[in-house]
Amino acid sequence: MSVARRADGRWLVKFKQHGKWVQKTFRDEATATSFDEAMNAPTVDSRPSVMELAVSFFRSHPEYHATTRSRIEHFINGYTNAESVWVDGIGQFLRDKYAEDLTRADLEIMREVMRQRGSGNATINKMQAYIRAILAWGVDQQLIRFNPWRDYKRLPAKKMEITATLDDFQHILQFCPDWLRWALATAYALAMRPGHVELFSLTWSAFNWRHGYVQYAQGKSGRVKRVVPPPAYWVEAQQRFAEDSVAGIPWVCHRLGRKVNNYRSAWDRAKKRAGFAGRCIRPYDIRHAAASEMLAAGADLAAVAAQMGHASIQTTATTYAHVTPGGQKRAAGLLPSLVQFGAEKSPHD
Repeated sequence: MSVARRADGRWLVKFKQHGKWVQKTFRDEATATSFDEAMNAPTVDSRPSVMELAVSFFRSHPEYHATTRSRIEHFINGYTNAESVWVDGIGQFLRDKYAEDLTRADLEIMREVMRQRGSGNATINKMQAYIRAILAWGVDQQLIRFNPWRDYKRLPAKKMEITATLDDFQHILQFCPDWLRWALATAYALAMRPGHVELFSLTWSAFNWRHGYVQYAQGKSGRVKRVVPPPAYWVEAQQRFAEDSVAGIPWVCHRLGRKVNNYRSAWDRAKKRAGFAGRCIRPYDIRHAAASEMLAAGADLAAVAAQMGHASIQTTATTYAHVTPGGQKRAAGLLPSLVQFGAEKSPHD
């Protein structure tokens, strides 16, 4: 850009706009010089980085559990551990990149770094889904122009075969301490995800005693779920609520009034005492058992989807609506006859 005086006394400023040279004239030198300086000033890129977009996302979604939020922020940004030592995030190389400038190469680097840390495809897919959701929100809020990871598919992940049955859980529960038995009974009755994000963060304020339902934000998606518990569970819940209210305990599942921080050791001991030490039976499987039992009993698919907290019945159908023992036989029994089998043949035969 440059400022020059024309023969007619006006001041000319020449500058580039959209790749082409253009010019503009002014009556006096001061105005022309001011315009030239403004056009020559360095432009500031206001596009958000991945970390900035993630922070804005969680500020706008307070329903996400603190553990989920911390896991993603630690992954992107890093964190200070209990010994006050800084630990780099696995995906820290993404932190300062402009969100809409992410590429397929960035995704592949993230995957490879996670593989080197021992993560399987399912874990990698989960983090990819989190980041893609943040990017999609950025597009919706017009903070970025497009989602660069929108069309990239997940890695093939082998689903864990769930062999645990309701009978298995009923047997293991006999060897569980009372606090764990009640926690697993709650996870089963409310079709919850066992763990600190959902089950052990559930408070009595989520129970609507008047209308008979429990409502809380799911840790995985942040969506609010309303579930209707079985009558037997509701009765015991009322008794425990009365006791906890007197003691000032807010949590539904606790350990002598204290929030549960570690339940796996107690679960492993109970499983070993029950004779299942060599079997892969996870507390999480009780949620699958709840869905399977409801479907096996003939519950409506839409109702089961609501109990599970799924956004659509398609998720329930593809995940849980497998053939249950006796299910095909019951389905066949419900089918009306097209013809009267065993009747005399028609003379036209």
